[in-house]
Amino acid sequence: MKDFATITERSTILFERHLPGPIERVWAYLTDPKLLATWFSGGAVADRVGGDVRFGIGATGRITIYEPPHVLEYTWSEEEASVGPVAGALVRWELFPEGSGARLTLTHSRLPENEVLAHGAGWHAFLQRLAACLDGRDPEPIESLFARLKVEYESVVQSAGIVAPSSAGSNGAHVS
Repeated sequence: MKDFATITERSTILFERHLPGPIERVWAYLTDPKLLATWFSGGAVADRVGGDVRFGIGATGRITIYEPPHVLEYTWSEEEASVGPVAGALVRWELFPEGSGARLTLTHSRLPENEVLAHGAGWHAFLQRLAACLDGRDPEPIESLFARLKVEYESVVQSAGIVAPSSAGSNGAHVS
C-alpha cells in the first residue's frame, strides 16, 4: 500500500495527494454538501471564518481559516470517536495547482495518541474515495475500505512508536 499518512508528531498525521483538478473543483468537493456526501459522510461546511462544520460521522468544529480555493482549516471534535472523545483537534486542507490537477495536503493535528490509528486509516479511506469521485469512478464502500486500511495502519502507527489500542476503530463506525 502506498500513500500512507506521515506521522509528523505523535498527535499529527499528514497526507499529500495529487488529485484531478482544477483546484476549484477539488475545493467544491470539500465544501459543497452535495459533493461532500459523495465521498465523505455528508455534512455542512460554512463559507466563512467562525462558521460551523458538521459531519455525518458525529464530528463538529468551527472554521478558523477560509481562503477559497486554497486553505480550509477547522477545529475538530467528536463526542464518541473510535476509542474515546476527541476535542480540540485541528484539520487543515491546503490545495495547490499542479499541472492539470491539484496537490492536496491534509493535516490533522492535536489528536489524542490513541486516535492516530483510526484517524489515519479513516482519512486515508476518505481520500481514496475523494480521488475516485474526482476521477469519475464509484468510490469503494467506506466500511470495507476502512477495515482493510486499519490493519495496514497498525504497522504505520507502531513504526512511529505509538502503541495503538486494540479496540481502535474496531467496528468502523467512527472513522474520520
